[in-house]
Amino acid sequence: MLLVAVLAGCQSHSPYRYAENWLICEAATRPFAVPADVFYVQGALYHNIANGPLMYSYALSEVGKGKFSGIARVFAPLVANEEDVARAIKWYTMRFHQRKRPFFFIGEGEGGKLLKQYEQDHLSSLKAMGLVGSFYTDVGHKGFVTGDMVKKIKSIIEHVRFRATWGREMTEEMVHE
Repeated sequence: MLLVAVLAGCQSHSPYRYAENWLICEAATRPFAVPADVFYVQGALYHNIANGPLMYSYALSEVGKGKFSGIARVFAPLVANEEDVARAIKWYTMRFHQRKRPFFFIGEGEGGKLLKQYEQDHLSSLKAMGLVGSFYTDVGHKGFVTGDMVKKIKSIIEHVRFRATWGREMTEEMVHE
């Protein structure tokens, strides 16, 4: 019983329980309303509170403003280091993710490098949870998340749903770029 109380206490201390630690957190969108999730980490790392409005504006232009409307919920945490990436993913999987629900990683620049490293270190468990694709660029630049990328994500989601229904496997090239 004590272990349960200790674990519950640890969960509540995550900085990602607070809205101000997310650039975008579409948790209010019901999971059944869209078939997947996008977990996005942008290029500029969060080191200074004054960067917050710029980072928020950038995240909105890249993955917000309805770019994934009807396709995926978007989760974009503020991160500054490897530990933040791990904590944000843990909070996302504990609070917002449903087992086997398809999700994607999109990362760019410094933050993308951290997300990519996390993916490489935890690939088997992430795939078991539902990671079906990732898109990375080493440099952050406006316009990385293109209409073609959104279409590809939608296509992968449709394929995953088909596979779940008919038992077909995806090729490795479809999953990761």
